[in-house]
Amino acid sequence: MKKITRCALGLAILFSSCAKEEGLLSRNWSSPNFENFNCNSPVMLGESGTVGFLPGDTDAQIVAKIKDVWNLPDHYVVFLDPETYSGNGGLRTARDINPEYLAFPLHISSMSDKWGHDYYEEYKRAVVIGKKQAFLDKYTGGKETGGMKICNL
Repeated sequence: MKKITRCALGLAILFSSCAKEEGLLSRNWSSPNFENFNCNSPVMLGESGTVGFLPGDTDAQIVAKIKDVWNLPDHYVVFLDPETYSGNGGLRTARDINPEYLAFPLHISSMSDKWGHDYYEEYKRAVVIGKKQAFLDKYTGGKETGGMKICNL
């Protein structure tokens, strides 16, 4: 009986210490078509899609995968949506977002409480009162997003 109890206890410890590995995630992306591109328009025309990636992949690795799979030229600008989707339908904001790959403020993420309307309104107020750098320091580590760079916003 003592051996059975030890085995059961050992199996219980083994199974309780196993961490479930996260599976494949997906993220939407877009690449604007710069013919007739208008920085003041809320519509961004171009190519877009959804890409699968593994937890731990950086934004640069995800963009490299997009350019490879969709055979996009190196000079194409690719923006990543800040939201990720899991296989079970879960939605969350990506971790360690590289601002270089955010289209904000050209595109806002209406599916989330981050990088959506509230961020856009806060950004507009910051620009008007000359506090754009404070906004960048707060949300992007002081760096402009790709959308800000393209349109000099």
